[in-house]
Amino acid sequence: MNSSLIAVRYAKALFSLANEQTKIERVNKDILLLQSYCEEEDGFTTLLSSAIIKPDQKKKMIHSVLEGHLDVITMNLLNLLLDNKREGLLEDINRHFISLYKKQLGIKDVVIYSAMPLEPDYLETIQKYLEAQFKFTVLLTVKVKPDLLGGFILTVDDKIIDLSLNTKLKQLKKELLS
Repeated sequence: MNSSLIAVRYAKALFSLANEQTKIERVNKDILLLQSYCEEEDGFTTLLSSAIIKPDQKKKMIHSVLEGHLDVITMNLLNLLLDNKREGLLEDINRHFISLYKKQLGIKDVVIYSAMPLEPDYLETIQKYLEAQFKFTVLLTVKVKPDLLGGFILTVDDKIIDLSLNTKLKQLKKELLS
């Protein structure tokens, strides 16, 4: 079976259980913590993916670091993954869970690519406009892309809105040459 499908199933099961037990906020915080470990702590992913370290040893190490910091539901997920030798799916499970959480709360991730950092007032105006347009809460991320001459590129879900000067110049060139 496709590992991505397996990760989705684990994420859905975790999400459903957390919802059922009204611990969705707590488990989401746990998942965000685990995701930050996966992304920022080299030793954590090395530990999880190691074929040399036995599952029982992995469990002991993970429990020594995380016990008391994670809810029982999240610890049970980690135990289940270790028991079934599926700990390599943790990052994918985290991503799917976070996606389910945001979908339930009506949160959209929006990324703005700009040639230079944008002023906080300008970002607030953009965020309010997008929230009014989409009728969703917007989590706005700004990424500086110096190769843009001006304007910006906006990504929402799988949609790209390109209002960059680069694109406008390319369109003008195309029109002039045709």
